[in-house]
Amino acid sequence: MNATKMEFYKTPNAMEPLFPDGEIRLLEKLAIELIEKSNKLEGTMNPFTRKAVSDFLRPMNSYYSNLIEGHDTHPIDIAKALKNDYSSDKIKRDLQLEALAHIQLHKALTEEITSSESELIPTTSDFLKRLHFRFYEHLPEEFKLVKSIENIEKHVIPGEYRNDEVKVGRHIAPYSGSIELFMERFETFYNPKNIENSSKIKRIISIAASHHRLAWIHPFLDGNGRVVRLYSDACFLYEKLDAVGLWSISRGLARRNTDYKAKLANADLRRYNDYDGRGNLSNKMLLEFCVFFLETSIDQVNYMYEVLDKEHMLSRINGFVDLMVVRKKLRPEARYILEDLFLKGKITKTDVERITNLSEKTAKIITDSLEQLELVRKTKEGIHVTFHVNYPVNLSPFFFPGIYPSSAEAEMMRLL
Repeated sequence: MNATKMEFYKTPNAMEPLFPDGEIRLLEKLAIELIEKSNKLEGTMNPFTRKAVSDFLRPMNSYYSNLIEGHDTHPIDIAKALKNDYSSDKIKRDLQLEALAHIQLHKALTEEITSSESELIPTTSDFLKRLHFRFYEHLPEEFKLVKSIENIEKHVIPGEYRNDEVKVGRHIAPYSGSIELFMERFETFYNPKNIENSSKIKRIISIAASHHRLAWIHPFLDGNGRVVRLYSDACFLYEKLDAVGLWSISRGLARRNTDYKAKLANADLRRYNDYDGRGNLSNKMLLEFCVFFLETSIDQVNYMYEVLDKEHMLSRINGFVDLMVVRKKLRPEARYILEDLFLKGKITKTDVERITNLSEKTAKIITDSLEQLELVRKTKEGIHVTFHVNYPVNLSPFFFPGIYPSSAEAEMMRLL
């Protein structure tokens, strides 16, 4: 394909409207519902257990965001990468490195944005360039090579806007020489600090709208999908809508991948007629994408609320211990330790002996077994030993069923 014969958008007004025009009561209703349900989810557990679950979900977020791009890294391989255990197969190893880069970046973003001293604003060019740089700097070299429109191999420069033209499906991205102009407009319009964005409801709708518009600009030569989803994660963090890491938009988008990509493509379209907004692009399709995005977000919050329901979780803990007792990997009293850890987040060595009504020696046998299964993390300060709740990826089907696709979960259960 000859890029010189293609017509490109060169001025930022080409991506109008940046926010849905007209009747948006449904979007406002969805934004309010997301706020309420996210707050409810955050309040379901103590902060120690909440952090453990959040850490457990981070690899899942990476898994689904990469899966959307066609990179299927098995959760077990991701868990191994977290322990620096890499496959001898180069393709698998490269996918492990990609997953690890995403996990580490997401963890860093969470810590930075939620810091009381943070001045990060996700909508800025500096933030987005830095996001791209930090993701790509740890990727294998093969993942930094892409083919241009002219089918020429190009090298992705981490953190730099593209200098080449891009066509994604039917969509021809804006002219590379105008990317800075488009991003300046993007930053100005969506900046949550602007007086025009003082309404939290509007900012939440803007997370959905800007998700599409950033993908539409396609500012980087490659990696835009992952960057856009990390950007949305950052926006949810900024607005304190992530329930402290207890849900992921990427899981929802991946599970509806066909719809997700179709809605993105539809929102690329130019307006149909004079009744379809006043901008260059379709207002109707942008509104539909925003509804889809917010409904998917709410669906994921609902899912996690059900999974983390206290009675359901305690029932699964008991079922898991029963299975491990049959397999002679745990004693029945382990259930009391796991129940207390879920409810409290951490317990002392003395607590373990008390709730199991066992001797110090026998209680240690159980906690050692739980450590081996990575269901507890032990810390020691002087003579005091504390056990912290922990949930390893390989046990996710037992404690958080449905987090991963059934085929992946079946493999994890088979290997236990």
